[in-house]
Amino acid sequence: PHDSVPPGKSDADNVIVKISDNVPAHEEGQLPHWDLAKKYQLIDFEVGVKITGAGFPVYKGMGARLQRALIYFFLEENTKAGYQEVQPPLVVNEDSGFGTGQLPDKDGQMYYVNEDKLYLIPTAEVPVTNMLRGDVVDAKDLPIHYCAYTACFRAEAGSAGRDTRGLIRQHQFNKVELVKFTMPEDSWNELEDLTHEAEKILQLLKLPYLSLIHISEPTRRVVI
Repeated sequence: PHDSVPPGKSDADNVIVKISDNVPAHEEGQLPHWDLAKKYQLIDFEVGVKITGAGFPVYKGMGARLQRALIYFFLEENTKAGYQEVQPPLVVNEDSGFGTGQLPDKDGQMYYVNEDKLYLIPTAEVPVTNMLRGDVVDAKDLPIHYCAYTACFRAEAGSAGRDTRGLIRQHQFNKVELVKFTMPEDSWNELEDLTHEAEKILQLLKLPYLSLIHISEPTRRVVI
C-alpha cells in the first residue's frame, strides 16, 4: 500500500479523500432505493429468493433496461478513454485465483464448481488481470488498458444484518471493471488517471459520490 494510505480497522477509520459538490440534502419522507424499486416495479427481490435465494435480485421492466443502458454507457465511455473492451469468462481456474490474490485470501467466499474445479468470478478484475499472467510484455507496449463487463458472484457478500437491504452486498451483481498494466514507476499516475476516468462517469450521470480510504489491518488490503 502507498505511504499516503493510513491504517484502520473499521469504517470509523476511513479517511475522506473527496466529496462531490452535488450531494443532496436528506429530506423527511424520502424513500430508500429498495422501496422505490418496489413502488416502480424495477427490482423484484422476492422472486429472486424463490428462483435462487437471497442476494439474487430480478430486474424487471425499466429496471432491466436501466441495467442494460448503464452497462453500455460505461463501456462506451471507457472505450472513448482508450480502454480496449474484452469479454472474459465468468469462471476461472485455481491459478487465476492465486494470480490476483483472491486465493487463498478469499477461499470460501467464492462459488466453486466442483465438477470442473473452477471458481465463479467475484469481479472481472480476476480474469482480465490473468490475461497476461506468465507472459513477458515488452515495456514499449505498455501501458495496456482493458475494460470489461461481467456478472460477478460472491458467496459471502456481507455480514448478516449489516448493510444487507436492497442492492447492497448481493451474491450476484453487474459491474464494469477497469484494469491497467503499466511500469511500476508509472503506476501512481496511471491509478490517478483511472480514478479520474471513473469519476468522470459519475459526473456525467450527475451522481453524488464520496471517496474513502484506509488500509485494513492486519491483512494490509487497501479499502477504497
